[in-house]
Amino acid sequence: MNALFLLCVGIAPIIWLFLALCVFRIPGHAACPGGLLLAAALALFVLGKAPAEVGTAALEGAVFALWPILLVVIAAMILYKYSVETGGMETIKSLLTGISRDRRVLVLILAWGFGGFLEGIAGFGVPVLIPGSILVALGFNPMLAVVVCLVANSAPTPFAAIGIPVSALSGVTGLDAGVLGSNVAAQLFIPCVILPFFLVMLVGGGFRALKGVTLITLISGVSFALPMLLISRFIGPELPTLLGSICAIVCVSIAGKRLYRSDDHNRKYQITTTQVISREAPVSVFQACLPFALVLIIVTATSLIAPLKEKLSAVSFETVVFAGEGGHTLSFAALQTPGILILISLMIACVIQGVRFSALLRIACVTLIESRKTAVTIITIVAMAKIMDYSGMTDAIALMLIAVFAGMYPLVAPVIGMLGTFITGSDTTCAILFGNLQAGAARAIGADPAWIASAGLSAAAAGKMISPQSVAIGLRIGGLDGREGDIIRQTLKYALICTGIICLITYFT
Repeated sequence: MNALFLLCVGIAPIIWLFLALCVFRIPGHAACPGGLLLAAALALFVLGKAPAEVGTAALEGAVFALWPILLVVIAAMILYKYSVETGGMETIKSLLTGISRDRRVLVLILAWGFGGFLEGIAGFGVPVLIPGSILVALGFNPMLAVVVCLVANSAPTPFAAIGIPVSALSGVTGLDAGVLGSNVAAQLFIPCVILPFFLVMLVGGGFRALKGVTLITLISGVSFALPMLLISRFIGPELPTLLGSICAIVCVSIAGKRLYRSDDHNRKYQITTTQVISREAPVSVFQACLPFALVLIIVTATSLIAPLKEKLSAVSFETVVFAGEGGHTLSFAALQTPGILILISLMIACVIQGVRFSALLRIACVTLIESRKTAVTIITIVAMAKIMDYSGMTDAIALMLIAVFAGMYPLVAPVIGMLGTFITGSDTTCAILFGNLQAGAARAIGADPAWIASAGLSAAAAGKMISPQSVAIGLRIGGLDGREGDIIRQTLKYALICTGIICLITYFT
């Protein structure tokens, strides 16, 4: 079949999503099922795939969307609602505003620092959901809160969930995980320094917002990027995001206290609404932080303590859903998955804090009901991605780029990573889909396969900003149903800027 024709077929579902969400402003829970139907129709009637193959590809996507993606998203929302109901969120708000009441500093602590921390231990949209909800609770506009969290939740993602995307890329390519992680950190160093400036300008409405916080903003980027680079190079890919984000939170908090100077210009960015800031914290800082601390301890321990990890991983089963050749093996870890670990942490928190399990169950039921539209969006977009993968649509897009650019391929290799995450919503899935393709293309033109494969994963982080799956999770923050197109339009330029920077770094270094 003609390569150009295959490219047109492969890119059609992507074009539909852009048009539906950004031009026609169709809600995600209606647009994404349309993309799924279009991909299925093209696979069946144009590419000649068997109905069983198309159906089981979609089923595999739906299963993967339910476990682990929706599981961890819903668990994170339960965690947030639990914190609100027990009064912990009011204490956290008071703690944050005690550091600074400037919206620009708060967004650096929450969206950039705390978001990166959550990406390091869980991923799957949690860094958008929880920091965004806290920002709204502090008085931020919901649309702005979602956009800044999406932009912030980019550079940290290749090392998400204790380094799973880098490990997955190493697994499919056979390349050393340490080298890949070190490459990714180097390629993302400049974007990591620049992104906090974008966040401040988003919050303040332009370049003038940097006045008075330029040094703090620079500190927030460097304090994340430098530890990420050093840890990935000398320790490994498991901890760069987790430890880098903790370092950023500490440094921004200290800088906010020591370097911030209040004047008439800065005061206009301050939170002053008394309804937003509680004068008296209803529970202690220990009680407020306990659920989040338990998540950190349990997820980190079960990921890094080898004997414990082996025992928990043994409680699992594997299956192949796809009916055709080359089906991926899906692994379902009953205990070794972030969503389950978050729920276990919450149950332990209930025992320590004396909260009835019936209260936790009630919060869970309400969250499930409220998440129905998000579930439709995520299930259908992942099912669409699986059909595109197994039918050869995604490969057609990548192979055409390789054929057209040939020796210039390193300049556009990151674009494949960005598109891969836009389609799938996951750096890990993108690495699995395109890792071997990127490494093979590098070998064909005499380039370093580890450098080119890493570039795809680095730019995949930029695609996270505009992924319909991530945007759908952001809508859970409240009052934004049907606004997916508006969010993507606002985040698209930042995704393109970051991808462009990575393209230039990949080509010229």
